[in-house]
Amino acid sequence: MPVIFSLLLCSLLLSTPLLAADTDTGQPMVLRAYQAIYAAKYNGMPIEAQRQLAKLEQGYRLDVTAKNFLGNMRETETIHLDSEGRIRIDGYISKRSFFGNKRTEKLAIDHQLNKAVYTRKNKKREIVLLPEHLGPVSYQLQLRRDLFKPNTALDYSVIAHGKIKHYRFERAGEDTIVTGLGTFTAQKVRRLRQEKDRETVFWMARELAYLPVKIWQREDNGETYEMTLKSVVFEQD
Repeated sequence: MPVIFSLLLCSLLLSTPLLAADTDTGQPMVLRAYQAIYAAKYNGMPIEAQRQLAKLEQGYRLDVTAKNFLGNMRETETIHLDSEGRIRIDGYISKRSFFGNKRTEKLAIDHQLNKAVYTRKNKKREIVLLPEHLGPVSYQLQLRRDLFKPNTALDYSVIAHGKIKHYRFERAGEDTIVTGLGTFTAQKVRRLRQEKDRETVFWMARELAYLPVKIWQREDNGETYEMTLKSVVFEQD
């Protein structure tokens, strides 16, 4: 499995915690623990993927596992909501092993010193941490929150691979999506890229608090990847 697909896999799976919306403001604030499974294919090959959200004493932990006969991956990110309800990243680690090639990435956060330290192999990079900075996973949580507010710009500053990157999305109407849980009318969200030959599209269901029910990506070499929600179990209140 090439690295680009493992990153795509992470992109979808790491965006899946259910948000309980505030009925007065439409702003989701509460995260509920859950377990989700997605059906995925890469060049016709099936992928086993599982995703869990656990509530901690302070904050939340997201765990992702995915594997097939070519290798496996695991990612963990911890987050919390600050006093203003903003999502703040507390730490991140990624471990991948495909075709015998292993890679580990870490992001350590120090909120008192307002810094993030990215580590890969023996290389380290220090970043000044600002309140608007989101992590490789948590920017997608903010995207879901912002979809509750139709006029909000979908534009995010993300700490990715040790650099600050700007991710922009656009709303592109609604589509009917068939999943393992049934049929949903989903908001179509397209990532805006400079590379015209690449395209990434999410379909996010409002009735699941804008949980992605499908993702599709086309690479510049013409290859396409698709993932669809298969099942999800939420912790009871």
